[in-house]
Amino acid sequence: MVLRNVVEQQSHFEDGIKKWKRLEDATVESCDKIIDATDNVLVRTIASIIKADSRKHKEILGIIENALGGTISLTPEELGDISELLDAHLRLEKNSVLLAEDEYENSRHFVVRHLLSYLLEDEKKHVKLFNQLSDFKRHLYPYA
Repeated sequence: MVLRNVVEQQSHFEDGIKKWKRLEDATVESCDKIIDATDNVLVRTIASIIKADSRKHKEILGIIENALGGTISLTPEELGDISELLDAHLRLEKNSVLLAEDEYENSRHFVVRHLLSYLLEDEKKHVKLFNQLSDFKRHLYPYA
């Protein structure tokens, strides 16, 4: 009974991932329609950002599907080999956050502040992603 529930949960989860991928495809199509319907640079830019994010989301969902199938691995050596590059990149991202925060605080233009806010959150997301790689390294090799 427990095994069947686990299998049913796994199947439900995998179905959800497939549904999510279809929603991302629909989002890309919707953004294309919005982009085609306007010449407004701000609307087109925002729709383009969302479109690119949705494509990226679909790619990540595919990686999740592969991970569930056991076809993705990560070793401490793989992360160790690029550790210095990751650390250097993390410093760049942190500097971008600091600059974005400063620019946001110094801007009084409504539209500019909203765009800077988006960029700031995106830069913070990059820092988080690189910190997650460090967490992976520590989890795989606790003495790192």
